[in-house]
Amino acid sequence: LLAEPHRPERSAVGRWPYPSTQQPREEPSASSLRQIKFNPTVRHIVINEHKDITFNCSIKVPQLLLRPDTPSISLWKDGKELHMLDRIATSHFEISDEEEVAMTSTFSILAAQRSDNGSYVCKLNISGTEVVSDPISVQLEGLPHFIRQPEKLNVTRNSPFNLTCQAVGPPEPVEIYWFRNNVRVNDKPHISPSVLTVPGLNETALFSCEAHNSKGLTASNPGQVNVKGIPSAPAGVRVLNRTAHGIVVSWVPGFDAFSALNSCSVQVEEAVPRSNVSLLLFETSVPPHVYRIQQLEPMAAYNIRVSCRNEVGWSAFSPWITASTTEGAPTTPPLNVTVSFNESSSSLEIRWVKPPLGRIHGELQGYHIWYRWQNSKGLQNVSAEARRNASVAVLPVVATNATCSVRVAAVTKGGVGPFSSPVEVFIPGSGLITSAPSSPPAAGNADSFIVALGFICGTIAVGLMLCLSVVIQKRCVETKYGNAFSRNNSELVVKYTAKKSYCRRAVELMLGSLGVSSELQQKLQDVVVDRNALSLGKVLGEGEFGSVMEGRLSQPEGTPQKVAVKTMKLDNFSQREIEEFLSEAACMKDFDHPNVIKLLGVCIELSSQQVPKPMVILPFMKYGDLHSFLLRSRLEMAPQFVPLQTLVKFMVDIALGMEYLSGRHFLHRDLAARNCMLRDDMTVCVADFGLSKKIYSGDYYRQGRIAKMPVKWIAIESLADRVYTTKSDVWAFGVTMWEIATRGMTPYPGVQNHEIYEYLFHGQRLKKPEGCLDEL
Repeated sequence: LLAEPHRPERSAVGRWPYPSTQQPREEPSASSLRQIKFNPTVRHIVINEHKDITFNCSIKVPQLLLRPDTPSISLWKDGKELHMLDRIATSHFEISDEEEVAMTSTFSILAAQRSDNGSYVCKLNISGTEVVSDPISVQLEGLPHFIRQPEKLNVTRNSPFNLTCQAVGPPEPVEIYWFRNNVRVNDKPHISPSVLTVPGLNETALFSCEAHNSKGLTASNPGQVNVKGIPSAPAGVRVLNRTAHGIVVSWVPGFDAFSALNSCSVQVEEAVPRSNVSLLLFETSVPPHVYRIQQLEPMAAYNIRVSCRNEVGWSAFSPWITASTTEGAPTTPPLNVTVSFNESSSSLEIRWVKPPLGRIHGELQGYHIWYRWQNSKGLQNVSAEARRNASVAVLPVVATNATCSVRVAAVTKGGVGPFSSPVEVFIPGSGLITSAPSSPPAAGNADSFIVALGFICGTIAVGLMLCLSVVIQKRCVETKYGNAFSRNNSELVVKYTAKKSYCRRAVELMLGSLGVSSELQQKLQDVVVDRNALSLGKVLGEGEFGSVMEGRLSQPEGTPQKVAVKTMKLDNFSQREIEEFLSEAACMKDFDHPNVIKLLGVCIELSSQQVPKPMVILPFMKYGDLHSFLLRSRLEMAPQFVPLQTLVKFMVDIALGMEYLSGRHFLHRDLAARNCMLRDDMTVCVADFGLSKKIYSGDYYRQGRIAKMPVKWIAIESLADRVYTTKSDVWAFGVTMWEIATRGMTPYPGVQNHEIYEYLFHGQRLKKPEGCLDEL
C-alpha cells in the first residue's frame, strides 16, 4: 500500500522562486537549518507479535527552504533505510501556506515479527542537510521462541547424559517444563536455559520441553534418545570373484543398533577338512563391506560366514555359504625324471612319475618338456608337449657330440607348474647340429643346404629391389608436366613433388564432371583425396539429406587415420546445392583453430550409374556431437554427472571458435549444440558450417517455399528479413548456451516451430533453466 497524494506547485503560494519577483534564492544558513526539527512523537512502542505497528513523523519547513525536488520523509532502522516492502505501507501528506509547509508521513508495519525489533528514525533532506527525528524503539512481545531444543541422541545403556532446552521472550522470564514420553518430569519450572540430567536409560525414550511466559506457552519438537545395542547379523553374503588362492566376498550389514559398525570378521573353514588348520579368521575395517580372502588352497571348497561389531560388541554370525577356489598351477614338479639315449632309433627316452595328487591343484592337462642341446657349435632350445596320462616321452636327437639337458613340468588349466631339476645326457657323434626333428641328414649335406638357402634368398632380394626401382621411376614420369620436368633439361625451372598418388588431370576431369565453376575447381585441387585411399565403414548417422559414415583414410607417410565422412543424397539436391556443398568445404580447408573442426579432404566417388558423388572428410570425434552427449548424460539408465565447470568450458570453447570464424568474416548461420563436436579430450569444436542444414532436418521448419531453417536458433530479425550477420550468430550462441545449461533440452519447450516468430515478437524469451545458478 503506497499513498502518495499529488503535491501542488508550491510556487503558487509563495514557494521559491517567486514568479512575481524572480529574485535569486539565498542558500539557507546553518543556524536556520538547526531550528528545523521533527515534532515530538512516541519514543517506545511495545506490541504483540503479528500485530500491525503504526507511527507518524511530522515536521514543519519554511517555504523558502524547500525545492521542487525535495524528497519525502524516509524511514530508517538501525542505520539502514527501509524501502517500500510487502509488509510496509507508507502515506505522505503536506499542508502548506505562504510561510511554511507541514509534512506528515505515516508508516505501518503489517503483521510485525521479531525481526522488526529495533530503533527507527525519520529523516528529511533539506538543501543537502539531513534532519533526523528522535529514535522510536519498537519491541515485540509474544510466545516464547526456542533457541535450543532437545536433540536426538544415541547413548550407552545406563550411562548418564544431559539435554538442554533454551527459549527467549520478550516478555521475560521464560520458564521450562521437561517431559519424558509425554509425562512431565519436573513439578517446579526451570528458568531458561534449562539442562536436564538423565541418570541413564535401558530403552528408547522421547524427551521434549515446554516454554512458558506471560503470553502463553510453546512446545518444542521431541528428541528421541536411543540406547546403543549389539548389531544384527549381516545378511546377503555372496561371492564376487574366485581365484586359485583367494575368494572375494561381500555382504549387507545388519541393523547397527544406533552405533556405527567399525569392523567385521570373516570366518573361513574347509568344507572337507584336509589340513590341521580347520578355521581361519580375517578381520577387516568397514566400510566397504567387501573382503578378499587369501592364502587358500586351489580347487578346494570352503564354508564362509561374517560377523560385525560396533562399540557395544559383536553381532551374531551370518548363515554359512559354501564357495570353491578355481584350479591352480601344480606346486610340485614331476618326480624321478630320467633320460636315456636309444642308439638304434637315434632318439631320447624321457620317463617321470606324476606329482602327488594333492600338489597338482587341478585337473592334469599334460606335461611340458623343455630340453637344451649344447656342443662346440652353439646352443639350441627345444620344447615338446606330452599327454595327461603319459609318463614317458620319446624325443628326436637334434645334435650329436652334444649334451642334452631335460626338464619336465606338469600343466593344468591354472598354469604350468615348476620344472624339475635338469637331467643331462651326452650324445656321442660327429658334433654337427641338424634341424630335422626325426632323422637328421648326413653330416656332409648340412652345409650345402645352408648355401642353397642363402642363394635363393639373395636372388629374391635383388628381384624386389629391381621392381621397386621400376615403380619409383614410373611414378616420377607420371608427375612431370611437359619439358619443364624432362631429364634432358639441366636447369629445372620448377621443382614439384606430387602430394597424391594419382594423376591430377584426372582430378580436374572429376571436378569438371560435377559441373562446378572453374574457380571452385581451383580451390579444391589440393584437398581432393584419391578414392582408393578412403575406406568406408558403418553408418554413424542418417538424415533426410544424407548420411555420416565412419571411415579410414590412408596416409602416404603414416598409419591409416580414423575419419568421419559426410555424403549427400543427390536425388534431393540441385546442381546449385552441390556447388554450395563443395564451396563450404573449400572454405573449411583454411580453418586452423583448436575449437574449429578442420577439413581433411574431399573425395569424389562414382556411383553405379557413373554419377560423381562428393564426400567431405572430417576428423573422427569419439564422443560425437555435443547435443547427443548432453542427452546421454541426463537421460541414460545410468546418467553421467557433468560438473558445472565442464559445462562452462563447453561454452568458452564454442565462444573461442566462433570468435575465430567471425574474425575471418565467416557466418555460421547454424550454430547449435548438435553442430558442435567433442574431441577425445572433451574439447568442443564448432562444426557443420552450413553443411548440417543439408544433412539433418530434425530442427528445421519449412515455411511455404522457403528453405528449411533452424527457427528456434535464429534471431528474430533473421526470421523477419532472412538477413544473417555476426549478431545473428551471437543470438544462436545464446540459445546454444541455454542448451548446455539444460543438458540438451529443446529450446522453447511447448512452442511449435511455426509459433516462434509470434512468440519472440511479443517479447517472450527463453526462461532461466531449472537449477541454473544466478552467476551463470
